[in-house]
Amino acid sequence: MLRECGAKARTNGHKPCRQPAMANGRCRLHGGLTRNTGAKTDEGKLRQKMANWKHGLRSKETRDEKRLVRELIKKSKQLIAGI
Repeated sequence: MLRECGAKARTNGHKPCRQPAMANGRCRLHGGLTRNTGAKTDEGKLRQKMANWKHGLRSKETRDEKRLVRELIKKSKQLIAGI
């Protein structure tokens, strides 16, 4: 028995989709992917994190390093002005 999808579409006045479901019961247009619960292992979490890594200019490590450099410059200027 083939079911209809039934997903409501905004484009046609919220009428239900009449697309027949595939063998797995999902609509080929509105069925979506199977539910993914995310990475479980530390290796998988790291791979997931690094997949969106762009350049690291705003990473925590870089911000901390920039803050340290600014503080060193400020202290250096104070030492030079005090001499």
